[in-house]
Amino acid sequence: MVLKKEIEKRDDIRLLVENFYSKVKNDDIIGEIFNDVLVFRWDTHIPIMVDFWETVLLGAATYKGNTMRVHIELNKVHPLKAEHFARWKKLFFETLDEHFTGRKVDEAKSKVELMEALMQSKIAQSGNPNFIQ
Repeated sequence: MVLKKEIEKRDDIRLLVENFYSKVKNDDIIGEIFNDVLVFRWDTHIPIMVDFWETVLLGAATYKGNTMRVHIELNKVHPLKAEHFARWKKLFFETLDEHFTGRKVDEAKSKVELMEALMQSKIAQSGNPNFIQ
């Protein structure tokens, strides 16, 4: 049994991100997007995602990218469907629940729900000629 703890520092975020992407790599629904479609290196992607989640959950302001733009561009190469977002959310929630407890887990789940809705909405709108990101 894994002893669950609060999400309090960057090392906690790293544990979350590394365990989450370990699941993603082997997933039959979204794994192909990361393993076959995207041209990136895991050794650079993981630290970026640690920065992202450290910014989102701990307010560290370490992430400097634009996740919306990245996903809109990805959608042009590999259409992102509701089932992809649902699996992403399922795996992320599962990873949170396996390793952590407390207020930040609830906050993370709430943020994921919002991100899922916003991303799907923006991706759907991105084909419109007057789309503003």
